[in-house]
Amino acid sequence: MAMMEWNDSLKVGHSIIDRDHQKLVGLINELGDAMSAGRGRQACGEVLDELVSYTQTHFANEERLMAAHRYADAPRHRAEHAKLVRDVLDFKEKYNAGTATLSVSLLHFLMAWLTHHILESDKALAHGIPPG
Repeated sequence: MAMMEWNDSLKVGHSIIDRDHQKLVGLINELGDAMSAGRGRQACGEVLDELVSYTQTHFANEERLMAAHRYADAPRHRAEHAKLVRDVLDFKEKYNAGTATLSVSLLHFLMAWLTHHILESDKALAHGIPPG
């Protein structure tokens, strides 16, 4: 069962950004499924690695669009990206060291962060650049 459903309210109207968001939602769900199925620390860690990697890819895509279109709110938007990356990499380091575990609260944090970021920052970004 999906923890986070992709729906039209999450669409920002830019094909590249929307495609990336759908992939991120899918990876959050895959992580939740791996945890629910008890697939083990290594399997969950692999999904977490993919989620972290794709998040960085997505942020780089958005930041290229911001630069190419001289998006006025780019510094604040990049700062949001940088903070999440720092937080997630810090968690991942602790997870890899065995001092942190995956939990439903982590998934809820990721879902809430992504939803808020899409509805606030990314919808504003999509309105500030030509549709892709």
